[in-house]
Parts: sequence; C-alpha cells; structure tokens
Amino acid sequence: LNSVQTTATVNLQWTASDVDANDVLTYDVYFGTANPPTIITSANQSAATLTKTVEASTTYYWKVVVKDGKGGQTVGQVWRFTTD
Repeated sequence: LNSVQTTATVNLQWTASDVDANDVLTYDVYFGTANPPTIITSANQSAATLTKTVEASTTYYWKVVVKDGKGGQTVGQVWRFTTD
C-alpha cells in the first residue's frame, strides 16, 4: 500500500515464514529515499518491526531481506510511503 503519514516516526511491520518451522529468521531492513533503498538501517534483527524517524514532505522506500540462518534468503518487494 502507498499511504500518506503525518507523524515524525513510522513503525514498519512485516510478516515472514519459513518452510522449515524450526528455523530462526532474521531480517535486514533497507530504508531510505532512494528507490530501491540501498542502505541497511538494521541488520540481522529478530523482530519483524522497526521504528524509524522521518522528515516531512518526503517519499521513503523500504524493503526487508529475510534470512533463515542456513544460507537461504528472500528479498521482499520495495514498499513506498510519503510523509505530509
């Protein structure tokens, strides 16, 4: 979804699952004003949420790379939102 935000922080959330139910998933979160985002703002985190501070009147892009600890990874799609 593309949306307009008016607050100074945003809470990014996502869901992911693995075919091997016992695998622990970690996430690399890319966030920035470039499309696609190229800067990892949080690496190897275990939570499926991240709060970021944002500037007014700016378009941000973000994506999540999901890793399963066995070398497998999935690159998520790029999401976009614009602040007010």
